[in-house]
Amino acid sequence: MVVVAAVRLALPSILRRGITARLEKIPEYTGRVEKVDLAVWRGAYTLHRLVVMKRGDPKQDPFFRVERVDFSIAWRELIHRRLVSDIVLEKPMLTLIKAPSTEATQVAIDRRWQAAINDIFPVNITLLKVTDGEVRYVNDTLKPKVDIRVAHLRALATGLRNRPDESGGEFPARLTFEGETIGGGSLKLAAQAEPLAAEPHFLLKAEVERVSLPALNEFLRAYAGVDVSKGTFSGYLEVAARDGHYQGYFKPFFDQVDFSEQPGESEPVSRQLRELFVRMFTWVFKNHPRDEVATRIPFEGEFKNLNYSTWETFLNMVRHAFVHPLQKKLDSQAPGGEGAKGDEAKLPEPKK
Repeated sequence: MVVVAAVRLALPSILRRGITARLEKIPEYTGRVEKVDLAVWRGAYTLHRLVVMKRGDPKQDPFFRVERVDFSIAWRELIHRRLVSDIVLEKPMLTLIKAPSTEATQVAIDRRWQAAINDIFPVNITLLKVTDGEVRYVNDTLKPKVDIRVAHLRALATGLRNRPDESGGEFPARLTFEGETIGGGSLKLAAQAEPLAAEPHFLLKAEVERVSLPALNEFLRAYAGVDVSKGTFSGYLEVAARDGHYQGYFKPFFDQVDFSEQPGESEPVSRQLRELFVRMFTWVFKNHPRDEVATRIPFEGEFKNLNYSTWETFLNMVRHAFVHPLQKKLDSQAPGGEGAKGDEAKLPEPKK
């Protein structure tokens, strides 16, 4: 009994050192976990304050950090003779950074992370829950600097696998995702996927609604060279991918947009001319009864190359303004539902 008690007391420290050592092996990254708790009675352990960061710049925001990770055996599956696990992440934060140097850039999410997860959580993962999370994107290569995020993120993923099984289903994994964007908007996402596919294999649908455009002014200045004094943005996206190929569409809606200069502010002449052109363009192609500019942008290609139809995008804008307004919603229903056949993203044909 003394030996068992001693082993039980030593296990958390052994686990903590082992997990930290595994994080250290991730190429270009390092990591640590502050504390590990065991709950033998429910077949669980909990990681406290896990952090993964890019090597070389201690002042840079961590690539990933999470306040608490709870890993437990899913007892409900034992009656089916399946040993699988549930994972709950409390207050996780993922920070993607595009920096002037390769050493400071941290945007890669690839199979090396799957290998680390397999080692830290050795039992097949079937359910993942996220509470109060955050995803942030920073681009330090632009002026002004771009810094956008989705906060108060809630997500639930089921059917996940970090090891192959014999079920044979095309899309064993399901994901739902909700959060709050900057500018007071809301984001909803639903997806089906094959997590272990050698190349991306998924169906994805996303909606972002009622984002205040003035809150995006730094983003607009950096990418479009304009800023706005009022207006809202909504967007609807569907993408299907298989064997490295993808296709889908994006529908952006800009409501009640005003580019007027704010009192007491002055802008460069080049920006004033650009905003004048944008103002005239939006006035011409606005659906005036709805005070709204919108279009539908179809796209497809390989993951290394993005191809989209400029001409069809322009025609869809004209149709919205003068012929038939686009519907402010997805062209099809949630994944697996019956939607507007012929309009939704279709899964690309398998490679021969």
